[in-house]
Amino acid sequence: MSVTLMGIDGAGKTTLLRHLGRALSELGIECVDTSRNAAIRAAGATDGFPARSLERLWLESWRLLLGGGRAGRSPVDPVVPLEFGEGTEVASGWIVDRLPPVVEGVRRSGPVASALAELTIDQVVRAEVVEPVLARGAVALGDGFGFTTAVKNLGIVREIPADTTSDDALDQFEEVFRAAYSVPFLQPDVGFLLDVDPRLSGEWRLRQNGRLGAGEDLRLAGRGGVDTYVALQTPVAAKLRAAAADWGWHVLEIDGRPQRETAAQAVATMMREPAVQRLVRHRVGVT
Repeated sequence: MSVTLMGIDGAGKTTLLRHLGRALSELGIECVDTSRNAAIRAAGATDGFPARSLERLWLESWRLLLGGGRAGRSPVDPVVPLEFGEGTEVASGWIVDRLPPVVEGVRRSGPVASALAELTIDQVVRAEVVEPVLARGAVALGDGFGFTTAVKNLGIVREIPADTTSDDALDQFEEVFRAAYSVPFLQPDVGFLLDVDPRLSGEWRLRQNGRLGAGEDLRLAGRGGVDTYVALQTPVAAKLRAAAADWGWHVLEIDGRPQRETAAQAVATMMREPAVQRLVRHRVGVT
């Protein structure tokens, strides 16, 4: 079965995923990390499709997010290489460390297209990485859901002065993303929303990394910092709550309690899932 976590930046998805994986592994159930980073790295270890396509799509999703922005008179998109190479990391910190503190002139079409690229990557990862894991009876664990990135990108775009991409078009794109990620093929068997106050997660993010990642605040709309992180992430969090309710996902309130308590709640919830119980019974029967 597939298990996916969804939440705004800094909600603690990666840490919780490790707890879930450990709990299943202790029962003798094979777990595979199929999060975006792990999936692209795993694909990179193969010789054929989809390795190169995923690498290039991921790089271009970042270049598109920058939307032709400039620092002074210099374009910023050269911070994203044309090819994967030594030192390339599938993480936002790798990009933000190379971005100037102020980016100006980002055009709306770029972040919108970046969100579409994310949807494309998710479809390929599901078909070529997740499905083979499920076919052999293992559990696929993912610490992010592309709908979050799509909604967040559109939130950034709404703060960029209107150009050839109108606000009406953004509303329509948002409907497209909501419909696309509602398709059963992209939905996990078990979904968890980590619901957190953006002010808390922003503080945690700064303590964790010492900075906000690229695309986590409104830097690409001309102003960055924790206040713009909150301004961007607050409506995103509301839209994730609405989507999780429609999709029947479990909601975990992340309110500053010890992380082990949240992990224990998530593990207990997951263990009540019929799919998990079937896996456990099968494992016991095999043993």
